[in-house]
Amino acid sequence: MKNLIYLSLILVIFMCGCGIFKKDKSNQSNKTSSNEINKSIDFFQTEWELVKVGAIKPKLTGTDNKVSILFSKDNSHFAGFSGCNRYFGKYETKKENLKLMDIGSTRMACPESDMRFENTYLSNLNKITNYSINEDTLFLKNKDRVVLVFIAK
Repeated sequence: MKNLIYLSLILVIFMCGCGIFKKDKSNQSNKTSSNEINKSIDFFQTEWELVKVGAIKPKLTGTDNKVSILFSKDNSHFAGFSGCNRYFGKYETKKENLKLMDIGSTRMACPESDMRFENTYLSNLNKITNYSINEDTLFLKNKDRVVLVFIAK
């Protein structure tokens, strides 16, 4: 039954043409001060592109696609691309606290180094306890330690 639910969720994501990945640009404008920029970047409905895992920049060999995550505001789900596969799950947030759960993914084969990176990345998502945003940068943290760093696309 659980596999059927995951399969259904995967099909919905693909059949919707990944519609949750579309940014809502109606509230964004070209502003210059950091306070104004920070207000225009929304944690939800912003596609975030991974730039660091801890202090290391990701290097993928089998794809030009960037690792990403997007948090849907309407239904407490997140989804993204993890280097080889699409992934998805549920989240709970209260202020800056963040819990990611029920993480699943497609199962496409990739070069071994990309698969190792992807497994590490998905494992790190399970460790996230809170987040912060500074200008156009999202920091996913485990307590006070930054685990993943993203920029707004």
